[in-house]
Amino acid sequence: MNISKDYMVFNLPYIDKKINHFKRYAYLAHNRFKFTYGNKPSTGFYRYYNCIGLLTGSKEYYKMFKDIFKKIRMFSNTKEPLWFQCWLNFHKKNELLKWHSHPDALFHGYVSIDPKNTETVFEKYTIKNKIGNVYIGPSYRHHKVVCKNDYKGERITLGFDVVDENTIKKLYKKYGEVDINTSFLPIY
Repeated sequence: MNISKDYMVFNLPYIDKKINHFKRYAYLAHNRFKFTYGNKPSTGFYRYYNCIGLLTGSKEYYKMFKDIFKKIRMFSNTKEPLWFQCWLNFHKKNELLKWHSHPDALFHGYVSIDPKNTETVFEKYTIKNKIGNVYIGPSYRHHKVVCKNDYKGERITLGFDVVDENTIKKLYKKYGEVDINTSFLPIY
């Protein structure tokens, strides 16, 4: 596990050991998303669903989320209420994410399921993505995804944001109490 002052990277080795299961359920979740939301992009539509529900039926994803929640609690260093939203990133090489941040969250992170040969470049550091890696860091930090070589198929990651009560109050001011991201789930 790599912990700096303000971000954390750790590996869940069982993802690599059971990669066929994780990829199969990621594709199933993506098909469930398309069945429900049509041709909307799963990344761009992140405010309106939580992929935890799309991954229903997988004990391996259940275990993964429990482990990530523990790490989020450790990283946040708080017992105060926190909420979690998670979305699917399915990207062909020409669809990789450009510079962006997550200003409506407290923390941002991602899980590498099938990251291909990519890196996530932040303004002051770079994370080499590999199967099972999980990143957690500040939400305001700009980042993008780059690929060193061509790849076939889709790069699969799960993005996530974490909010606390103060962040929610800011969201109420920004969007109102009705137009709120309803996909957040509590982290116990």
